Amino acid sequence: MESGSEEKRAANEATFRDANERIRAAQRALRPPLDRVPYICECDDVACRDPIRLTAREYERVRGDGATFAIVPGHSSQGEVVEEHDGFLVMRKQDGAGDVARALDPRGEDP
Repeated sequence: MESGSEEKRAANEATFRDANERIRAAQRALRPPLDRVPYICECDDVACRDPIRLTAREYERVRGDGATFAIVPGHSSQGEVVEEHDGFLVMRKQDGAGDVARALDPRGEDP
């Protein structure tokens, strides 16, 4: 796969991550908080809207690295599977795609 394509996929996934950041902000305001919140799959398919139910701790662990994304098992994402959980995988973008993902991280932090 061409490097530019991998970087475009990372940018697509970052778009879903931005939406999930807004979901996380809303979750923080809930009283009482929900145990599991439906986040959006962060795969590289721009038409995907499949939910992934994560606890706040699970979501924050994924967000600890700007190059990692939570996806539904079996969904499209170029990268390395770094964690497998019941109902979701954590994928890490490599090389240029990882650089793009970190640059687009709304939290602006590298691991």
